[in-house]
Amino acid sequence: MKILNSKQAKNISEIATQKLAGYLQSSNIKHIVIGISGGLDSAVMAALGLRAIKLLKSQGYECGYTYDFIGVESNPNDLKKAKILAQELGFELNEYDYTDWYRQSPIRQAKHQSSSRLRVANGNLKCRIRLLHLYDRAQLLGGIVLDTDDLSELLMGFWTKHGDVGDVKVIQYLTKEEVRDLGEVLEIPAIILKSAPGDGLGVTDTNQAKDQLKMDYLKTDYVMSRLVEEGLDYNGNISQLSEPHIVVVMDQIALEIHEPVENVIHVAKQSLKTAYKRKYGDDVAILLEDRTEMGLPVLGSEDFNRLYLEASFRST
Repeated sequence: MKILNSKQAKNISEIATQKLAGYLQSSNIKHIVIGISGGLDSAVMAALGLRAIKLLKSQGYECGYTYDFIGVESNPNDLKKAKILAQELGFELNEYDYTDWYRQSPIRQAKHQSSSRLRVANGNLKCRIRLLHLYDRAQLLGGIVLDTDDLSELLMGFWTKHGDVGDVKVIQYLTKEEVRDLGEVLEIPAIILKSAPGDGLGVTDTNQAKDQLKMDYLKTDYVMSRLVEEGLDYNGNISQLSEPHIVVVMDQIALEIHEPVENVIHVAKQSLKTAYKRKYGDDVAILLEDRTEMGLPVLGSEDFNRLYLEASFRST
């Protein structure tokens, strides 16, 4: 574990399970739907969903689940990891492949094929195809779609609006490394825990987030927390990066994490240029929004900064 200790992770898993179970029962929801990607976040949400269902059953409330792998030009290793997860956690995994439908879509035949943003646009389209599938299943089964986004992705704008989102957010305010630590106590298979974060959408050749951000999430979380501590509004205007004290702080951060200042600026710009996606929020339930309730330091605090800086050194 890099950030949480075992006691913290177990406590968070218990809080998350209880809140999710309580939400399902109070809303009279009888079914949950998750897209299992083979990645960390969906694996953790799958485990929490199963625990919530088990808790509800012990209380006399029945709730079903549908866990689907939705392939769209997906890497075979992603399906392999999803199958391993299903075997380890003991759930039924349904497999679907929409590659042909995606490739034959009239959207992809338009003139924008020559756009410099084609890879991102295609990645967004894949996300939205996945969500079409998930919401169709939720509607047919009278259920809801569980969201799988985390705080690190939120800060970087790494999600597709009207794409990889859901009705209920549980891990939205946990960082990627905190989710990974949570995964350990939830007995997520090591092959998933050790995998580099990515989206499997073909935006980069390797599909790894690190290639787009120029550093791993552990460092981007530290960068953003330090900047927030100095007054940066990550939902604000990109002109903040020209303010003298922010320029000085970015130079300091670069020295602290042993990265070129250009990489620090790149991370800050990535966050601010996607502020429009966060600014007005999502019309969804967020079950774990208060980090202090989970016993975790708040973004922008000295405790957060110290914890993440130390962890980044240990990981190198």
